[in-house]
Amino acid sequence: MFNQIKTYKLWAPDNAVWTAWAKPVLFATIPVGVPVKLVIPKIGWIQSAEKNTMVILDLPEKRGVEEALALAGLGYRPVPLYNGVFGPSGYAMAVDVSGIAKALYQGAVNLQDLRIPGDAPPAFMLDSSRMDGYSKPMGRYDNRWCVFPQDMPSAAFLVQRGIKRIIVRAGAVASDLSHILCRYQEQGIGIYLCGDSKKIRPVTVSKPSEFKSLMYRFKVTLGLTRNAAGGFGGYVPEPTQSGSGVRYYGMG
Repeated sequence: MFNQIKTYKLWAPDNAVWTAWAKPVLFATIPVGVPVKLVIPKIGWIQSAEKNTMVILDLPEKRGVEEALALAGLGYRPVPLYNGVFGPSGYAMAVDVSGIAKALYQGAVNLQDLRIPGDAPPAFMLDSSRMDGYSKPMGRYDNRWCVFPQDMPSAAFLVQRGIKRIIVRAGAVASDLSHILCRYQEQGIGIYLCGDSKKIRPVTVSKPSEFKSLMYRFKVTLGLTRNAAGGFGGYVPEPTQSGSGVRYYGMG
């Protein structure tokens, strides 16, 4: 198994066009119990990499990593956008990212053997469980996160790179992702959805609430827990009762 920097560089090499958007958050901690072998699934919903097609894998747990590696074998460049911090040992994470972190480290071995061109079309990786759980879960490590338009390339950049269609590998378009896809849609980029049936179909993404609002990002991040080192993640203490009747926050 490689160290943090080596692993991250295999997923985000300097010569790749899309490395500017890769998130280093889940590479900061080497997970324990990394599996000996990562089984790469066969994907039947796409047969080859197409220069004009971008893929967004919005899948739960390690499925996004596994399918990204399968796409890498076809010529796509996997780009990890995971932005929820791996909680310190002993803390219960609101979103369990341990499986994703392990898969990223093990998957680096697979990437090492591939020769993906620097200008290969991208396959962006998201965790569909990123906003699961209660808001500000007390007594837990709150690593819920959200993807924002700033986290992905602009529509103008995609058009410049010749991207004409985007396949979203998910059961449905998530609310936060719709803010990004609508921007792409407005610039004439076709949006397609590929769910469990593995059939690719065109979709029209409806404009979400507060689309292009200056307050949207502020309101969303207000309900999340930022991490000082980057990404989202922090312990939310439990409320306790003091002898004087004054309510305060402590470790429980």
